[in-house]
Amino acid sequence: MKPTVTRIVGYVRVSTEEQVDGHSLDAQRREIERYAERQGFVLVNIYADEGVSAHTDRIEKRPQLAALLADASRGSFDTVVVHTIDRWARNMRVQLETLSRLGSAEVGFVSLMENFDFSTPHGKFNLNMIGGVNQFFSDQLALHVLKSQRHKAEGGLPIGPVPFGYVIGTSGEVAIVEPSEGEAIRQAFAARAAGRSNGQIAEVLNGDGFRTRKGNFFTAHEMKDMFNCRFYTGAVLFQGELFPGRHEALIADELFDRVQARRTHRGPHRRTSDRPRGVLAGIIKCARCGNSLHAERGRNSSAMYRERHGRDCETNRRSFMAHTVDEQIGQIIRSLELPTDWRTRIAGYARETNGPSVKSLKERKGRLARAYADGGFSLAEYEMRLVAIESEIRSISTSTSAPVEVEEVAALLSDLPSMWAEATADERGRLLAPIIEHVLVDVESKRLSSLVPMSGFRTLLDIGIQKTADCSAVILAPSVIPQARGVLELVETGENRTPRPEYVRQRFTTGVAYGV
Repeated sequence: MKPTVTRIVGYVRVSTEEQVDGHSLDAQRREIERYAERQGFVLVNIYADEGVSAHTDRIEKRPQLAALLADASRGSFDTVVVHTIDRWARNMRVQLETLSRLGSAEVGFVSLMENFDFSTPHGKFNLNMIGGVNQFFSDQLALHVLKSQRHKAEGGLPIGPVPFGYVIGTSGEVAIVEPSEGEAIRQAFAARAAGRSNGQIAEVLNGDGFRTRKGNFFTAHEMKDMFNCRFYTGAVLFQGELFPGRHEALIADELFDRVQARRTHRGPHRRTSDRPRGVLAGIIKCARCGNSLHAERGRNSSAMYRERHGRDCETNRRSFMAHTVDEQIGQIIRSLELPTDWRTRIAGYARETNGPSVKSLKERKGRLARAYADGGFSLAEYEMRLVAIESEIRSISTSTSAPVEVEEVAALLSDLPSMWAEATADERGRLLAPIIEHVLVDVESKRLSSLVPMSGFRTLLDIGIQKTADCSAVILAPSVIPQARGVLELVETGENRTPRPEYVRQRFTTGVAYGV
């Protein structure tokens, strides 16, 4: 039996470009709250997607919208209220799909600015008309943007932010040279034409106190983009066409072409596909700042790790041979030993995390269809349950974690030390993938600092660390990594004066539940 009081929820959305009055989340919330108060409805919840465009054709990219639809299928409310229909969706396919799912759950839909109740047949007709207009408007807006950009390019004006070396003049349109940056650009191009590497030139710019427009250090990748920028030759590039710019050229065409020639005619490329990479490629991070290290190959074919990013860190741009840290991980892996109660622990973890499998959910769909055919459900109830099952299947299919199979995990763990001894570097990396999420290293001392295990492997890795001589690494919780800057400074690295500081381990692992 339905509640006598209408339960409503709001949905608000604002894209990154729309953080203005009239579109802001707070403004939309206020209108929905006033509506509920005027009508005497109970406002159960407001779902908010911030910084998300309504153009997206995937509901999964709008997590709060997906949550709203899932709650609707469970009968958590009676009506959805939005400020305007374009807050809900501008894409017609998304609009029709989402409204169909609301209809299947017998949930109404109201848009305040258009003053329509889309739970009625007449309202649904008007909704489709408005949705088509919104998508047409969006498509036309994109065309107008391209036309406007071409018009600016043909007029010699920059499209978007001007590159390093220029600022916008008092006219508000024409770019002018920033003297100190402009001279740095001239010297950078001359140095590149003379044979200096991108990384060496980036070092010079950083040493002279220059920073990118975002306030970060220059890197070799950013120098590569800079040397490919035609704007410095006094031209504006738009969709492959060059137009004469109204700004002063910093670099002559001849010098620009010489730099391009160095990039495209460097002689035979060194073959690297058959050279080993570091075992920790993709999971190794700096323990001081939390940024990823690059896995590279040196000129002598040796695997290396290099810290190279645009943030402030005292070990940034340093590198070291990969085997120094890879061997430390190898010692831990070779020391792994299953605890005596491993089967109970793995089984318990599997029960907690597996949930229903895709196969069992598909079988449930079959039983549901048979029950509906036998008259066990109404059409609305059947469709509502079907949507819920399909939502579970999609969530499992897109999940990065596969269900835990006890015997498979046990076989892997028991044979891991012997497999490690026989594996190549690439194979060792694949062995680590399901066990370790991140490895944090003190770049200065080239010592293993911390491990972030995959769910279920904390105890196992902790045993390996304790059995490894001269290893002072600690186990960190996954939630620490996004806040690594500053927090990780508490972790002692390198030659610890007090090995395995327990107060650090307890601080980072308290409240984090792992299995084995």
